[in-house]
Amino acid sequence: MKRRTFIIGSAGLAGGAAAASWAAMPATAAIGSGWTEVSADYKVHQPTGLTRHTVDGTGLHHFWLNDTDPVLWPDSSSGPRSEIRFLDEYTSGSAQFEADIKVGTGAHRVCVMQVFGGATAATAFMALAMNSDSINYYDSATKLHSPVYERWTRLNVVHDADAGKVHVYVNGQLRNTFNDRGNNTHYFKCGIYGRTGMSQRTDVQIKNIRLYRKNGGAAPTTAPTTTVSPTSSPTRGTTPPPTSTAAAAWTAGRSYAVGNRATYGGLLYSCLQAHTAQTGWEPPSAPALWKSV
Repeated sequence: MKRRTFIIGSAGLAGGAAAASWAAMPATAAIGSGWTEVSADYKVHQPTGLTRHTVDGTGLHHFWLNDTDPVLWPDSSSGPRSEIRFLDEYTSGSAQFEADIKVGTGAHRVCVMQVFGGATAATAFMALAMNSDSINYYDSATKLHSPVYERWTRLNVVHDADAGKVHVYVNGQLRNTFNDRGNNTHYFKCGIYGRTGMSQRTDVQIKNIRLYRKNGGAAPTTAPTTTVSPTSSPTRGTTPPPTSTAAAAWTAGRSYAVGNRATYGGLLYSCLQAHTAQTGWEPPSAPALWKSV
């Protein structure tokens, strides 16, 4: 990675869209290797004639919305929004979004980050804040992380457009891998995008936003090199070692490193990607994480 940057704001444009650029700041690290940081401009989409976004000199973005705010494009069926639309578009290779996000208490059915562009739907991936104090995959019951209210959470979303996969990391740990929704022109968005039934008032803060690009596959094959505390301002550290390397029974909540073995249903499995096991990620159901041996 050749440089490290963060996003700062600039004067607004007509129609609720503002342009901005990047400025230098201390280094961080993307998930995986081979990435080059992209210095992309962005636009702010917010209700016309209203201010629903600010950014300070440190790159801290504050987004807020009321459920009664008007939509940006009245002829569309979309909800109100106060979000950043990055101008770095891609159709192939791999792209990575990284940011620290703090969701205000009570936020519900609001998208805080998305990968735009799909063949069968408008988006390839969406992370929604829900009133279960969590961020979920769309508005499904599939939680990406909890708790999220009033605490900083680091989100890395890695989109391998060639393979059609979206890998989601929270606080440096792989949480899930999803299929995208087909080939299209893609770009990242973050902030607040209200959905039907959204909370009456929503506040979201986002900082340390970075975008990365590279050619080829995106799925890391080694353990993440950094971790972030979910209960305080993120700091970088060393990934804790796995609790066991023996071929013991697979156990939810246990940390596994690449090459660790575990038994499940009378079969032996080898770990393909470092992760902390969760219910629903049993070896037979998670071929991206385990292979039988």
